[in-house]
Amino acid sequence: MTDLTASSSRSSESSWIARLSTWGVGFLGMAVAVPGCSLILGGDGGFQQCQTDNDCDQFSGNWVCDAASNTCVEDSVADGTMTGDGDGDGDGDGDGDGDGDGDGDGDGDADCSTHTQCVDLHNENWMCSCNGTCVQALTSECQLVKWPNDTPQDNVVFIGSIMPTSPPFDTLVLPLQNSMQLAIADFNKETQLPGGQKVAWVACDSAAGSKAVEVAQHLVDNVCVPAIVGPVFSEAVIAASEMVTVPAGVFTITPTATSKKLTDLDDDDLVWRPIASDVYQAHAVADRLQAIVEPGDNVVILNKNDEYGNSLSLDAYANTMGVNVTDVFAYDLQLDPTDPIVDVADHIPNTIFTDGGDNPPEVIVLVGTSEVQAFILGYLQAIAVMQPPPIPKFLVTHGAVPSMVDVIKHPLVIDDDMTQGLLYSILQGVAPIIFDEQNFTAFNTRYMVKFMETNSISTSSLAYDSALVTMFAMAAIPEGEAITGANIAAQMGKLVDPDGTFISFGPEINTTFIKTAVNALSVGGTVDLKGVSGELAFDLATGDVRTDLLGWQPEPINANLDAPGLVPKRLYTLNPVPATDGTWAELP
Repeated sequence: MTDLTASSSRSSESSWIARLSTWGVGFLGMAVAVPGCSLILGGDGGFQQCQTDNDCDQFSGNWVCDAASNTCVEDSVADGTMTGDGDGDGDGDGDGDGDGDGDGDGDGDADCSTHTQCVDLHNENWMCSCNGTCVQALTSECQLVKWPNDTPQDNVVFIGSIMPTSPPFDTLVLPLQNSMQLAIADFNKETQLPGGQKVAWVACDSAAGSKAVEVAQHLVDNVCVPAIVGPVFSEAVIAASEMVTVPAGVFTITPTATSKKLTDLDDDDLVWRPIASDVYQAHAVADRLQAIVEPGDNVVILNKNDEYGNSLSLDAYANTMGVNVTDVFAYDLQLDPTDPIVDVADHIPNTIFTDGGDNPPEVIVLVGTSEVQAFILGYLQAIAVMQPPPIPKFLVTHGAVPSMVDVIKHPLVIDDDMTQGLLYSILQGVAPIIFDEQNFTAFNTRYMVKFMETNSISTSSLAYDSALVTMFAMAAIPEGEAITGANIAAQMGKLVDPDGTFISFGPEINTTFIKTAVNALSVGGTVDLKGVSGELAFDLATGDVRTDLLGWQPEPINANLDAPGLVPKRLYTLNPVPATDGTWAELP
């Protein structure tokens, strides 16, 4: 692969500056434009899902814009039963739930004993709740109901997912939702739960986390799920767990939330994760900073203003020794795919002039997710007019590592070899180890077959593993016992036995390992899991895993600047338990 060094980028600096100057003053409005549903920001910056009924055309079925809340709701005339008198008899009574029964709970209140009864009465997006009434599984946020083999049936257990699949996080998170879909399809193809039950699924969008509690309530109260995969952001996991899932006794496994607060969450052993806590990443970031800064360098740390960003940035700063960190400040997000960072035009000059303008930062740490694209591209354009331009190195945390390739492939720079070469030389990231090379290759092959040759991203391994861990724990529940959140959690010890049946989610492309695992668990046995993300050695006291970390950098695949890939360059090996720090070493 081509070695693009900082020195080579400096030699082409004048060409790069000329290129950047052509971007125009509207660069921030174009920074991370991605396809997706229409999102509208109100004059006060608040989220509006719609302004007219046409804005709701993205949803399947008959949806209209509710003028009071500016959100899409299902029109009660969709099933042809509205009588229009508003008396609570199934007629569209104005409570916003689309059922017209007057109680606002989102159901039709028709008695049922099977899912297919409700499907016959309405459509395939209806089901029989645990309360014995027909409910609409879809909402404006929960837009996907998947039955086994796409066929509504009765002997199923529903699980839910909560992920921010709408802009600005859709490109980052949709591969995770796809991976969960693949895991459920693989499980249903190979085996079944006790009593012959298959797994069905309702997928919900958390709207960047802001709707996580609301959709969790829907999944718990109406769909009656015993388990949820997600949310994916730490702040949303904590809120949904404390307010909804833990009180309801629902098992929750978050694929990607890394906040250290989750370790000590009062969760009745119901909250789990296959990714390491940020207590390790904070040390890895601090130690990497010490390796890349030079005497006299300034460092600025910017973070997403949420539990993940605030906690990790402050801990990294606290662990930094002998590094001149001149500023640590947070930025807010807005649900605008073309301009995701609130007041980014202020944050950029604040960063440039962090030291009174005399010494712009040589290193910028970004603790965030896909929104960092807007900052990086905007920052480069802003400094292009300075002579000489103070080109920094960017160090991003795990939530933004996949976005390094998106910056290089961005439409503004995709045909600009000079700027792409610069980006290759100044971007690097830190992330917990989240994939086993052989198992990921097998998983990615299945992913590409199912989703039309679209490559997954490395974090998608965590969603696949989370879903399978949940279903394996469900399969381990002794026959005759109910599949509840508490019973699912009680089986987790059977999945982490070093002396149990070894189950690897690869390297073969086939999925017979699923049946092997269920066969062992269904007779009271135990297993030792090696997932797509690596060893799934959960700490039964905390629900956490403990893994080393990798240092990532983008490199052009086959010397093609327009085809960036992520390459692990260094390994951060943790010191023995209970240490939270470690040592960086370059990979051969």
